[in-house]
Amino acid sequence: MDYAVVAGVGFFIILGGFFVAYGARNVWRGVASEGWPRVPAVASASQTSDVEFHYEVGGAPFVTTLRHFGQLEANDGAEAQLVSYRYPAGRVVTVAHHPHDPWIAAAESGFDSDSLWLLGAGLAFAVPGIMFLVMWFATSRDNQRGMAGGIGIFGAIFATIGMVFLIPGLVGMWRSYASVHWPKAQGVVVCGRGAMPSVPDQDFAELHGTHFVYRFEVEGRRYYSNIRRFGQIDDSHAQHDELYPLGGEVKVSYSPGNPAIACVETGIGNENYWIPGAGAAFFLFGLAVLVFGIPALTR
Repeated sequence: MDYAVVAGVGFFIILGGFFVAYGARNVWRGVASEGWPRVPAVASASQTSDVEFHYEVGGAPFVTTLRHFGQLEANDGAEAQLVSYRYPAGRVVTVAHHPHDPWIAAAESGFDSDSLWLLGAGLAFAVPGIMFLVMWFATSRDNQRGMAGGIGIFGAIFATIGMVFLIPGLVGMWRSYASVHWPKAQGVVVCGRGAMPSVPDQDFAELHGTHFVYRFEVEGRRYYSNIRRFGQIDDSHAQHDELYPLGGEVKVSYSPGNPAIACVETGIGNENYWIPGAGAAFFLFGLAVLVFGIPALTR
């Protein structure tokens, strides 16, 4: 029976280890790309919904579809539209490429939080599998210390999940608070619901989704964003209430250090508490298991 359990659970541990290794590689590449060589690249539409970046290194042509390492597929139409606005066909950008393998390249260098999802998925497979093995051998052999170890892993899982939600939730809450004092710029909704404005504008696009896209300019440079409020969960009520119709003007608050970080609703709202609140609940439960569960089994 022990062999069957190890074989069955081992599959999930190995699969999780593969995802962890792949995710860790994306994290490393994102961090390392800050120091990689940069070359000009031309954006073009790809056969999929993503963007291709064509560039040359040493006279040889290369192509990449990576905007940043660990990137995920767009989860709604507004996000896909946002990518097309930021990287229209023919736009010249720079890509950072691996110094020894130019095929490894991305248009947005540096660490991106998207790279953590695959790493987290791997841990979600591997860690529970390890916990199950520890608990199996502990219970089958009446080993209290082994049980304590399994309970410790159980608590660590919940605490880690809590941190995954808590950290970005607190970042969103801080940005919502700070955005009240950020510089303002006039913007316009270029992708959303409503009748198409009579004024011709190549950016305008009707979208039946839960988010919208707006554009604004800072010091002569155009930016696009789909963030209504930091920590947003669902924008369907904003669309149904027609607060931000296609072609409507909006007041945009943008980060003075990085105008691409922007929103149209400032201050902390009710939805700002959902993600950090869920994270705090998971984290405190896991912490309680570690603080009270392990000592109870090791007495």
